[in-house]
Amino acid sequence: DPAAKLCYNDYNIDNWTWAKTQGVYNMVRDFKQRGVPIDCVGLQSHFNGNSPYNSNYRTTISSFAALGVDVQITELDIQGGSAQTYAAVTNDCLAVARCAGITVWGVRDQDSWLGANASPLLFNGGNKKPAYDAVLNALNAANPGPTPTVTPTPPGDNGQIKGVASGRCLDVPSASTTDGTQVQLWDCNGQSNQQWSSTSAGEIKVYGSKCLDAGGTGNGAKVQIYSCWGGDNQKWRVNSDGSIVGVQSGRCLDAVGAGTGNGTQIQLYDCSGGGNQKWTWSRS
Repeated sequence: DPAAKLCYNDYNIDNWTWAKTQGVYNMVRDFKQRGVPIDCVGLQSHFNGNSPYNSNYRTTISSFAALGVDVQITELDIQGGSAQTYAAVTNDCLAVARCAGITVWGVRDQDSWLGANASPLLFNGGNKKPAYDAVLNALNAANPGPTPTVTPTPPGDNGQIKGVASGRCLDVPSASTTDGTQVQLWDCNGQSNQQWSSTSAGEIKVYGSKCLDAGGTGNGAKVQIYSCWGGDNQKWRVNSDGSIVGVQSGRCLDAVGAGTGNGTQIQLYDCSGGGNQKWTWSRS
């Protein structure tokens, strides 16, 4: 069935620092790079004393989403039924555009696989619990917004991308073609490692096959080159004010520390309008 959505669903992949989470993340990334069909990742999210909720849960969701898959929270229950934690999980999902839904693993405490004494769900008997109100309040407080649209510079031939503050060019160090190489500022020299082109899909390419790629979504995430595979972390909006904004993150291409010298690395950062976040694109 070509219309079927293919999802990988697993437990204990909620905490971003855990080895299992990293193993599944690397597996999904490998699938995407090799063209193996996968549409979403399911987080079973059974939070308890052995597997507690951690504030890096949002990092986990956004990191999987940045690979170009949807994320589903598929079996949510929280031992003790903390209203605060239920609200936090809901807000974490709402904060990531590709978090597509939350399924609570049962309705009433007495029907839960954990048993009524664990109080893990939103209802006790026929009564709504504080956790129910916390989830509802988080949903009602959400600010729906339009789906981001990709408005890249029109596709064109190679050209240099020059920092307004530095006068230096967006450069791949040592003309590397290795995936994960962080880009930098360097004196403009017109070589192939400083020649960038844009596509109608919003990609910015170098060498014709490597894409400008965000290695995460948060402030300080490195901007690197990576084999093009169509993920939202490889799509950019080139704005009339000179900023270049990641479609997935909403953050700007930024010279670290407002640096201007050779070797200054490039990252994502909240858009501030500074000269270290403004660029000119000279076509050759």
